[in-house]
Amino acid sequence: MTPLDVIRRWIRENAEARDLSFAAWAKLAGLAPSTVQRVMATDYPFVPSTRTLAALAAAINVPPPPLGEAVEPVQLAAFHLPIRYEVGAGLWRAVEDLDHALGTAPVLPDPAYAAFPQWLERVVTDSMDRDYPVGSLLHVVDATEIGYAPRSGDHVIIERTRRGGGRVERTVKEIQMTPRGPEFWPRSNNPRWTEPIRLAENGEEDDTIVEIKGLVLGSYRRR
Repeated sequence: MTPLDVIRRWIRENAEARDLSFAAWAKLAGLAPSTVQRVMATDYPFVPSTRTLAALAAAINVPPPPLGEAVEPVQLAAFHLPIRYEVGAGLWRAVEDLDHALGTAPVLPDPAYAAFPQWLERVVTDSMDRDYPVGSLLHVVDATEIGYAPRSGDHVIIERTRRGGGRVERTVKEIQMTPRGPEFWPRSNNPRWTEPIRLAENGEEDDTIVEIKGLVLGSYRRR
């Protein structure tokens, strides 16, 4: 039994005992709603950080998972990273459409973030085509797990949710810090994409929530 097997069993047993959905448990722990869901996905290869597990345990007042029961090592980083999402401004998806991998690509994990989840996202629209043409693969590390703090010039994956989280848009943007907080700018040759997104954009009006999900470490293009 691997550490990931032990963690999944711990999550399943505690969620069922308390009649908690995975999203509800994550919210109680102050984590992104998808945190537990992705760990439970069969194609997710990464062990959550001790910080994430401690937050989940504290939220329901139980001990962390008994990883001493694990007898097999876990593969923290593969030579082929999974392509987990398609990323593009204006591309709204139902949540259930985001729960499966889109293949893999021969990209090595960044050793500087070896302890944290890394994956690829395929660019499918042109809102950042000055840097990432359509078809590019973005190498991303989990922003929550690394405790990411926004910095001007960084490229990040942001996720906007609507309809109570039922509709999701993932897009890549460049951060610019302003007195009002971070703004997320397109870098596009298309005049359609000229306005920034803000963390609190329209949240009170249309139930839109904006979150930073990943830090872009690099990009790759097919020849």
